[in-house]
Amino acid sequence: MFRPNIIFVICVFLNIQIYSQCIPDINFIPIDANYGLSPDSLAVGYINQEYNQDLTFFLPLDTLVDVEGFGETLIIFEDYHISSISLPIGLSWTCNNAVQQCHYDPTVTQYGCVNIYGIPLQYGEFDVEVSVIATHELSWAVGPEEITFSLPLNILPNFSANDGFAMANFSGCAPLTVDFTNNNPGLESYYWSFGNGNENFMENPSSQLFAEPGVYEVHYLAYSNSEPSYFLTSVQVQNASGWDGDAEDFFGFQPPDPFFNLFDSNGNLIFSSDVQVDNSFPVSWQLDNISLSNQNYTLEVWDEDDVLTDNDYLGSIIFNGNSNSSTITNGDLVVTYSITQIQPSPTADVFDTVYVYETPASPQVSYDDNLFILSAISDSLNLSYQWYFNQSPIPGANSLSYSPIYSGFYYLLATNEFGCSASSEEQLITICDDEYTPNIDISFDTLSFIQSSYFNYQWLFEGQEIAGANSFFLLAQESGNYSLLLTDQWGCKFISNDIFFNTMSVFNLEKNKLSIFPNPASDYIDVLVSSSNSVFDFIKIFDMQGRLVYSQKLWLHKHRIDISSIERGSYLIEVFSKKQKLAKRIILN
Repeated sequence: MFRPNIIFVICVFLNIQIYSQCIPDINFIPIDANYGLSPDSLAVGYINQEYNQDLTFFLPLDTLVDVEGFGETLIIFEDYHISSISLPIGLSWTCNNAVQQCHYDPTVTQYGCVNIYGIPLQYGEFDVEVSVIATHELSWAVGPEEITFSLPLNILPNFSANDGFAMANFSGCAPLTVDFTNNNPGLESYYWSFGNGNENFMENPSSQLFAEPGVYEVHYLAYSNSEPSYFLTSVQVQNASGWDGDAEDFFGFQPPDPFFNLFDSNGNLIFSSDVQVDNSFPVSWQLDNISLSNQNYTLEVWDEDDVLTDNDYLGSIIFNGNSNSSTITNGDLVVTYSITQIQPSPTADVFDTVYVYETPASPQVSYDDNLFILSAISDSLNLSYQWYFNQSPIPGANSLSYSPIYSGFYYLLATNEFGCSASSEEQLITICDDEYTPNIDISFDTLSFIQSSYFNYQWLFEGQEIAGANSFFLLAQESGNYSLLLTDQWGCKFISNDIFFNTMSVFNLEKNKLSIFPNPASDYIDVLVSSSNSVFDFIKIFDMQGRLVYSQKLWLHKHRIDISSIERGSYLIEVFSKKQKLAKRIILN
């Protein structure tokens, strides 16, 4: 049998609404053969996109055939007939010699052309099978040559990372919440599969939670039409009668020549099959996926006669285009037809990926209050560590242990190679310095401690708490031993040494005196320093928490200060010389 090696020519033209006229490429010359197709591979197609390509073929004039009784014989081809090309649903074909039902005489021209066109409705890898019947000068003896070959055709889904939807926060640490935005609004229906076990049919789905680490494939389908398509793919006439009553059929001694015509509900002829010459029933036709609609179709079966008599009508059947495959009997006529139902192809069919990374386990931290060491245990080599103190990272504290210096809240943050972090529980660590003793300043009748706003103050006289004496300074009222108890915010307590105060011996009040006018004050104060043996050249104002709110150099023994910008309340004013200071309490209102 003759098996030519056939190579396809493919040209893709997008946005073509109807198939173009196929024009053979007469510049194509097969290499080392007298036949071929050009080009030699099928172009990739995309679902729901126009597919249009031309194939030029070069026909051989002759070939060697092994004929029984004659041996290997050179035969001359008389006719080539492209009988069928199997294509994915939605695609069809035509030839440049459609007037002659795709018959080619190589002695007239060795060039022919086939155009494949349409919109594929299915995606996947298909085998395009081409059937060619070649008639030669010995066909009467050995029969025609039936040539079949197939080429792969890959129809890809029409997808893009940005074509169907957008994802916000598509990559991160478990648990991860991802937001989705539909890029094809207003279509008829949608389908979402998020890979986390959830499905959704809304146009705009809700946010999705991906609780566990992993790679999740998100599948998105958008449909502009929800109705399926129906195609007539094959017809078989199992039995028929009425063809054997004339001389053309030798009154039943000659097999019939059946064919059929297909009409729509308006009586329009939409398809006429080829004639099965001298073929007894049952006879079959594989069709090129004839598109059907929701209407009744009439299929008439005929027997072709020659010019001497009219064709014989063998009967008809009626079926609905949007029905299933079936067998219908009408008298002696029995017809089986096959209808393929194709679900609507999506306007957009998009895949994308959500990446969810593992979050490390929270570190377990312990504190040794004898060694003053915070420590954690970990067997992971893929984690980095950072210690935090009062919500701030401690520079250089990147190991599994840390020796705290100050009282406060500590925790450890562990981070893996994906940037996912987990923290330990926050711990309050109290570090009390037993060797710390506050130093009290004394100026005339004023005792004070100005160092930190983190302390609570309690003044004592002769070891007993002075009711209401909770400021950073104290105006001594009587001679005796005074001390100060400090308590920080973590509960550590520190007590000063006793200071003995004598109202007559601390300073000579007649020689050095600080006067403030007015007191209480509102907009300004006049500071008057009377001294016969010291030069007071600097002034500071502190609030009741010991915070400095004003400072300035003094040039005169009387100085006016604008206090309008200072908040209302009680304050301590101090003036300084090289050897001592004077203090006085004022009220701003």
